[in-house]
Amino acid sequence: MPELAAFEDRDVVTRRVTRETDRAGVEGVRTRSDRGLHWAVGALVTDPTDRILFVYEDEIWKLPGGGVEAGETCQEAVRREVHEETGVESTVDELAAVTEVTVADGGREATFFFGTYRATADSTDLASDPGLDGESIETVAWRDSVPQDCLDGTLVRRLR
Repeated sequence: MPELAAFEDRDVVTRRVTRETDRAGVEGVRTRSDRGLHWAVGALVTDPTDRILFVYEDEIWKLPGGGVEAGETCQEAVRREVHEETGVESTVDELAAVTEVTVADGGREATFFFGTYRATADSTDLASDPGLDGESIETVAWRDSVPQDCLDGTLVRRLR
C-alpha cells in the first residue's frame, strides 16, 4: 500500500480524512485492497468558461470519479470514470491532491487513497442518463461555483 508521505514533497495537496460508513462500505474497501486495488480517483474537470463539472449523488454534489481497476493507470481511470458518470470526454492533467481516506463503521476500519486530478473537458455535452446501471447519480451539471453541499468542498475550492 502506498504511503501519503511519498506525495508530501511534490506540488500536491496531501491530507487524511475519516468518513463514517456502514459494514458494507468497510468490506468493499477491504475487498478491493485484498485484490491490490488501493486507489480511487476523481477529477476537477473544467470547461473553456472555467465552469466545474459535478455529479449529484446520495444527496450531495461531488467531483466525478471512482475506483481504479486492475491493469488501469490512475489517469485512465479518471478519463473512464468522468465519461461513465457524465458523458464528458476529458484530457487528464496533473495530480492535484492525494487523500488518505479511512472509512469506519464502529471499530471496523479500512483505508484507501484518493487521487484528485485536474482535467480539461474535450466536450461539454452531458449525458441525459448519467452513470452506469445501479449507480445512484441523479444528475450532472456544469457549475460556476462550488455548491455549498459539496463533498470535500474546501478541497475543491482550494484546487480551483
